[in-house]
Amino acid sequence: MKMKKSAFIILLATTVLASSCEKILEVDPRQSIDASTALTSPEALTAATNGVYAKLREVSLYGRDLIAIPEVLADNGVNTGAGNRLIKESNNEIGAHVSNWQQSYYGINRINLILDALNGVAMEESVKNNIKGQNLFLRALLYHNLLRVYAYDPTAIVQESNRGGVPILVKGVLEVDDIPFAARGSIKEGYDLVYQDLAEAYTLISDKNNAPAFATKGAVAALFSRVALYNGDDQKVIEEADKAIASKVATFPGKAELLNSWRAEKHPESFFEIAFTTADNLGSNESLRATFMTRTTVTSSTTASFGNVVVSDDLYAAYSAVDTRRGWIQKGLGANANRNEMTKFASKNGVANLDNVPVIRYAEILLNKAEALANLDRGEEANTILNQIRTRANLAEVSLSGTALLDEILLQRRLELAFEGHRFFDLKRRGEDVIKDAGNVSFHDFRMLGRLPIREVEINPNLVQNFGY
Repeated sequence: MKMKKSAFIILLATTVLASSCEKILEVDPRQSIDASTALTSPEALTAATNGVYAKLREVSLYGRDLIAIPEVLADNGVNTGAGNRLIKESNNEIGAHVSNWQQSYYGINRINLILDALNGVAMEESVKNNIKGQNLFLRALLYHNLLRVYAYDPTAIVQESNRGGVPILVKGVLEVDDIPFAARGSIKEGYDLVYQDLAEAYTLISDKNNAPAFATKGAVAALFSRVALYNGDDQKVIEEADKAIASKVATFPGKAELLNSWRAEKHPESFFEIAFTTADNLGSNESLRATFMTRTTVTSSTTASFGNVVVSDDLYAAYSAVDTRRGWIQKGLGANANRNEMTKFASKNGVANLDNVPVIRYAEILLNKAEALANLDRGEEANTILNQIRTRANLAEVSLSGTALLDEILLQRRLELAFEGHRFFDLKRRGEDVIKDAGNVSFHDFRMLGRLPIREVEINPNLVQNFGY
């Protein structure tokens, strides 16, 4: 049985020990903690929670892939072919997709172990609630990302190809024989869990939490507005967007500060962002800076990396000549001298490749709300919010209705959130085709969904692979 389940350990465990499978949490005070010996105090539980935040820095999560790959899978990013990275994803080759399964379930298992341990530790109720709330927020984030990659969104489903959501695991696992051969839950069951986790997290997280690198009430509401948008729950989008804005965790810099907001160590618009420290440097091959830029900073004059994902001509042309946001884009160096590079991740922490990564920022929340309002035929309110985005970018106000209003909101979403990991998922949740020079991908094409890891499908008879793979 241990041999049979050893591959599935990779799905659930934080570390696989070849010689011993007794415990699946590595003993590393910076990133994790051994649940069997140390999840017995508030300090240990806090350290373990910090380990979950650290997990989000993985290359396959927010270190690179959740930000860069959705741009090249869609029509925003073009791969130059340099460095042999993300080329298959740019060409939408079979099996080349976001692959966040393994690291996400590592994080989910850590979270579940922490939640299981909470009830057995004596501590102040407010401290316990805050730890629980943060972990529920993180679990919701990880599960929603898994659903975005491996399942259809509730708003756009190809029924004949639908194989459901992802396995829903809510109990931590320490022993090999306790690892379940879990089947995929339905898409609805996945969203129900995310809704439940976020609703509870909002009531538990301390009002004193205000740092964007950690879960706050504002971050919970902001994520909830995104999840509700994917769920087609427009009234909930508006409700949660208003709560996020009211939290004042993030601000909306004006026109004069728009470009410089991406040069600050902490983005002022961040409701939640991943903080990188010196020990987390992903280097000149896999960091977002290296992926998007040849320079180390916007003013560097020497080539530091390949910068293999550049701005597509289609995206660049969509910015008008007066759009301030064109200032995020500059010509590269060397082989990229005639190519347009996105500089949102330009070593803004002052050290090469150490860029905090905004996961949810103020502009997204405004655009979520505007889209939901448009869907509900509340055009006047939608125009008001849309014009907040437009005028900050030095564009004239508009007064639109119907399809023209929704099209403009979606255009501004593309321009505002470019190279932040939204484009492919926005097309997918709306049931739209990917139109690109490298080859179009119809929404009905099986490549719109990620391939479940082959090793997991082979060992788990209850796990059904996505259609086409």
